[in-house]
Amino acid sequence: MLFMLLLNSPILAIANRPERVLGIPVLYLYVFTVWASLIGGIGWLIHRTRNSDDSPTSHE
Repeated sequence: MLFMLLLNSPILAIANRPERVLGIPVLYLYVFTVWASLIGGIGWLIHRTRNSDDSPTSHE
């Protein structure tokens, strides 16, 4: 839900500026950062849930 909010049109309008950061338009940098955070968050969540499913008594 948070990422849907961050990629919503009014929030994107805030990042839609003519400035550049290291030669990259702010909007592109913002969208890429949100996208990369989403991928990283999903990866972390999957890793955390897989590790919590392993119980120490199931190793034979």
